[in-house]
Amino acid sequence: MDEEFCYSIDLSLAQAKAEKIVECIKEWRERHDVSRFEYTRHLRVAPYEIPHSHPVLTLNARLYDSEEILCEYLHEQMHWYVERLGCAEQGSALIAELKQRYPQAPVGFPEGADDEYSSYLHLLVNWLEIEAASQFMSRQRAEEIARSTHHYRWMYRNVLSDWRSLEELFRAHGIVPIVPAEH
Repeated sequence: MDEEFCYSIDLSLAQAKAEKIVECIKEWRERHDVSRFEYTRHLRVAPYEIPHSHPVLTLNARLYDSEEILCEYLHEQMHWYVERLGCAEQGSALIAELKQRYPQAPVGFPEGADDEYSSYLHLLVNWLEIEAASQFMSRQRAEEIARSTHHYRWMYRNVLSDWRSLEELFRAHGIVPIVPAEH
């Protein structure tokens, strides 16, 4: 006689990790005016997905440090900001200038993004992330987090080494100073 197979699925750890991310963002919002950088008010936490901005801002549960969580959240918000401004579409003047400055942007993990356009876009998004995060922690800490990130390494290195010249470029395109979100 065959024994009946029995199984169970325990998602309690994934649930707890996801709840920690939500609580972390709530705490940042309670202590600081994070809303000025919230260009979307929808947050989804999917414990094992890669964080992404669209169609719904989605974070995963791999980070434990509250400042790193905030940086990741602001990174995804900056994608919404750039979209709102309409300044960095494929073929835009800004992307063309970035290609001219950095003609060999890498594609693929861990140095680059999924494609060439996204690698150039992340020069802007990563710069904005650090700028926004520096409103809530020291610039040194925001830069330390950027240096330790396991993805977009080439973009973060260039953003940090060319900070002032990129700031001038982004200012010339009306991207900075960062315009607060409207609610």
